[in-house]
Amino acid sequence: MKKLLVSLLFCTAGVSVMAQRAKVSSADENLKKQDLEKAKADIDAALQNEKTKNDAKTWLVDGKILEAMGTKQKSAALATEAFAAFKKALEIDPKMKEAVLEMNQPLFNVYATIANAGYANLNEQKWDSSLYNFKQAFEVADFYNSKNLGGSIPADTALTFYVGYAANQAGKKDDAFTYLKKAADLQFKGEPALYVILGQLYEEKGDQANWLKTIEQAKVLFPKDKRFNDMEMAFYSKTGKTNELLTMLEKKIADNPTDQAAVLDYAIRVDNLANPRDDKGGDAPKPANYEELIGKAETAYKKAIEMNPADATANFQLGALYFNRAVVFNKELNGLDSKQQTSPKAKELQGKVEGLMGQALPFFEKADAGFTAKASSLDASDKQTYESCLYALQKIYAIKNNTAKVEEVKKKLDGLGAKQ
Repeated sequence: MKKLLVSLLFCTAGVSVMAQRAKVSSADENLKKQDLEKAKADIDAALQNEKTKNDAKTWLVDGKILEAMGTKQKSAALATEAFAAFKKALEIDPKMKEAVLEMNQPLFNVYATIANAGYANLNEQKWDSSLYNFKQAFEVADFYNSKNLGGSIPADTALTFYVGYAANQAGKKDDAFTYLKKAADLQFKGEPALYVILGQLYEEKGDQANWLKTIEQAKVLFPKDKRFNDMEMAFYSKTGKTNELLTMLEKKIADNPTDQAAVLDYAIRVDNLANPRDDKGGDAPKPANYEELIGKAETAYKKAIEMNPADATANFQLGALYFNRAVVFNKELNGLDSKQQTSPKAKELQGKVEGLMGQALPFFEKADAGFTAKASSLDASDKQTYESCLYALQKIYAIKNNTAKVEEVKKKLDGLGAKQ
């Protein structure tokens, strides 16, 4: 009887194993029929059984079912579960024969589903979720490419960029730098923003060589994108490389001699080089070649006005150039002690102040007329410039004791303030 009992127990165990393996087969069959609910129920039963839960085939089928569900529902969560199942299958049996035939396409689908979820999160500006999904997609690709499954997922330069972009938006600067640098190394041409952001990150790191290299790379890839010329100018300006900046600015003018906007832009940039500001917005020490720079700016402003006499901004800028020089001399005059106030030096300074104020006045008046003509359509920047113009006019009229004009300008300032 004992032998019979033992024999029966072994028989029962064999039937149990066969039953659970049948569940795996049934799950696979239901998957082929696209009856995913039944397939999942069958494979879950097999996964809960001690006899089949450590079988590589069980996990392979589970992965395929989860992949099908994730692809159908566009669910990154299900796709991630499928990935975990596929990894478990190959962990149990690294040389699993079925893997090449049955895991190849499903694992690629897992990659695509997770990556697409990342793009969806990106469009909704869910930066952290997007970053998480993109990094998961990279993990899937790395795993896939390391397992000789009969194919490979090529380096996706767009995905590489977007994971860096999402990381930057999420404030994860280290991740952003890693992926954006990789995208640049892969010569990604889909988004100029890659090079804008990467340049900024190099700037923050104080890596001047790679900052400039990134800008130069972008200029080759996107020759018509004006942002990179501006970034190059900013680089030369911020790094104190004035000669290089001047060379670049003058080349731009030489290439666009009839472009009034380019001429005015050149004048403003050179004017700013002559009158640098510190980090707090105050006056910084003047450069050694101040007179040369201010002369170049004055000539360019006059050329811009000659090309478009009604340009309010150009007229204001030239007026401001003269006015600001007058202010410098006025500060020097006010710094003289009482004994020096009647000295030849004081008279010389007073003459310079009055002369420069006189030079500035007609240009400020033209600017005033130009801004007034388009008062209803001024943007915030133009309004600020117009306000500065009016303050300067008020100051000059006051110095000239022209009370009527002072009051006229005051009314304009009051009206401008009311509109704001």
